[in-house]
Amino acid sequence: MPILFLLFNCNLKQQRTEKKLNSESELKTWSESETPNYKEDVSEFAMNFLPKGATSLDSIPGNIIKGFRELRTIDKSAHKKYVTLVFTKLYAEHLLCCHQSYVIEHFPKDKSEYDFHKLTMVNEFAFMSNYLDNEKLPEIWTSGIIEKWLAENPELLEFEPIKKYNQSIKTISEKIKNGDYWDN
Repeated sequence: MPILFLLFNCNLKQQRTEKKLNSESELKTWSESETPNYKEDVSEFAMNFLPKGATSLDSIPGNIIKGFRELRTIDKSAHKKYVTLVFTKLYAEHLLCCHQSYVIEHFPKDKSEYDFHKLTMVNEFAFMSNYLDNEKLPEIWTSGIIEKWLAENPELLEFEPIKKYNQSIKTISEKIKNGDYWDN
């Protein structure tokens, strides 16, 4: 009798394992056959991105950054628009919270130490803007670099969300310049 019980339990365990393997296989096949909609994913992320603090870029999930990278080849215009939106929101947040830009990247003195292919938003901005000279890296980049980009690409201000955050940047910058945030 114990042997029969043992065989019955082994058989049940095997059936469960086979069911699990079949369902995992179906899930894998389903997810592999479903092509991600990078433009939609990136658009949704950029529109809903609400940076909080100096390290906001570090909190962007890798799959979203991968989506930005893929979007480069699918729709360069959308890539440019949504990368710009993320960095414009980031800079506006830095000015609003702390009245200054923040360092978003420290570059090594030796260019061979910097990974230009690493999956980061800074590399997405670098790819888009072509601001990084592979031969002579700057010491740092701050979130304020977006101002130069927007000045050189005013057509991006036609996109309402970028226009809105750029207006915030201008308003806050003017208040900073006037000393409105400091006690006299």
